[in-house]
Amino acid sequence: MLRNFVLAVFGGALISSGALAEEASPTIQHAAEVSLSNDTLHVRYLVSGEKIGAGRSQGSAGFFLSEERDIVLDAALLFPINLEFDLGPVGPLTILVGPRAYAALLDEENSDVMAFSVGTEIRFDILRERLAVVGQAFYSPDILTFGAADNLLDLSARAEIGLGSQLTGFAGMRWFEFDLTEGEGERTLQEEVFVGIGWRF
Repeated sequence: MLRNFVLAVFGGALISSGALAEEASPTIQHAAEVSLSNDTLHVRYLVSGEKIGAGRSQGSAGFFLSEERDIVLDAALLFPINLEFDLGPVGPLTILVGPRAYAALLDEENSDVMAFSVGTEIRFDILRERLAVVGQAFYSPDILTFGAADNLLDLSARAEIGLGSQLTGFAGMRWFEFDLTEGEGERTLQEEVFVGIGWRF
């Protein structure tokens, strides 16, 4: 079911990616986020691509820790798609596509994973600077997944609410898993609700 969803999301995003990148840069210059669930911690740093010499893109780096002491580092570089939607009085719909790399140190011995995924982030600002919904979908196929896993799937959806000019609160759901090699089945790192806070600076 999850794979059908991510394939549908990828299909729409990849068809859209034939358009040119937007002339406007992503609005984020620098931001830091911390999110918690019952069993996981996730920290992210986001930066405008112009700050790192990558043009009109958005870069990010993340650190994930689970209760089982699984550690995952990730880095992404996403590019805006030039699409125009007439959404009336509400805020814009933004679509980013691009690669995200993962390096995972799982708690079992000799269970390290390196994965290079492609995915999309879709953001709909219901009320500008006040209320938004955001979805992400990333998938790494067998050919781009190395070590103890055959593929990686990382899906999330969340709602955001502005708590001030620089502070944002959010809550959502994440599905994050590996298909392990040698018939060992799936390894789910996260499949639960999370809450968090972000700071733009």
